[in-house]
Amino acid sequence: MSMINREVAWRIFAEEFNRSTLETGGTEERSPSYVVTPLGAKVNRVYVVGVLTETENIGTPAEPMWRARVTDPTGTYFISAGQYQPGVATALANLEPPTFVAVVGKANTYKPDEETTLVNLRGELITEVSEKQRDYWILESAKSLKRRLEAISEAANMDEVSVEELVDLGYDANLADGIKKAMDHYGPPSFEKYWRMIEDSLRYILPEYERKTEEPQEKSEDEEDIEEEILKVIEELEDMAEHDNGVEYEKVMNKVMDSENIGQDKFEEAVNSLRSSGKVYEPVLGNLKIIA
Repeated sequence: MSMINREVAWRIFAEEFNRSTLETGGTEERSPSYVVTPLGAKVNRVYVVGVLTETENIGTPAEPMWRARVTDPTGTYFISAGQYQPGVATALANLEPPTFVAVVGKANTYKPDEETTLVNLRGELITEVSEKQRDYWILESAKSLKRRLEAISEAANMDEVSVEELVDLGYDANLADGIKKAMDHYGPPSFEKYWRMIEDSLRYILPEYERKTEEPQEKSEDEEDIEEEILKVIEELEDMAEHDNGVEYEKVMNKVMDSENIGQDKFEEAVNSLRSSGKVYEPVLGNLKIIA
């Protein structure tokens, strides 16, 4: 009987993972199943680092079933953990959102109806981490995404997608097989959208988006007034929002700039200050939310 190796966990952004609707299994007995993403990643396990924004026990104290949301720069991962994942369930019971976490989870698909396929992660490990670790994960995930984009671009230029030709071009056989399956199931992806995803996600690790490590300088009265107005506007817009993913950055900016008569540079400085002091965060790229 052959030995089944433990699958390596992929670093992959939530938006690509959440668009996955294809599941495929191996040919050997007890071989793992895979969720195949639109860019050809054959995912059995995922390693994600992001902001834990929500936890909920939908079971009972005796038989807990935890659900959680972890956001990265592109969207939200949905995590589950029950009695067969006691370590993760205990951690989710004790972690207080929002906080940075690293999660390893098994990729699952489920069908709420015949026409819809959704994906989530069954948690296997979760631990609290630093913002620096989150930034490193973003960089590695962007590199991985770039590699898949380059490979599937080659496949899109072929008359017929060939695993052998992709391998000859230097791509891993597992990725080449995933790209063949993805092209057959999804067709060519929107390349512009995914290149933009790389660009947008890397904004998070630019110096102007990092938390300041030096001692904070005393703020002027004007700076304090701008920050108070930003928090007030976010709160007002959140009250009117139909979702819990924060409010659009541009809506907040336009309203604050009009009321305070300030330029965009001063607004961005104030938002960065609020991020650094732990008063606001971005649950998804381009949205602002107050940390309760």
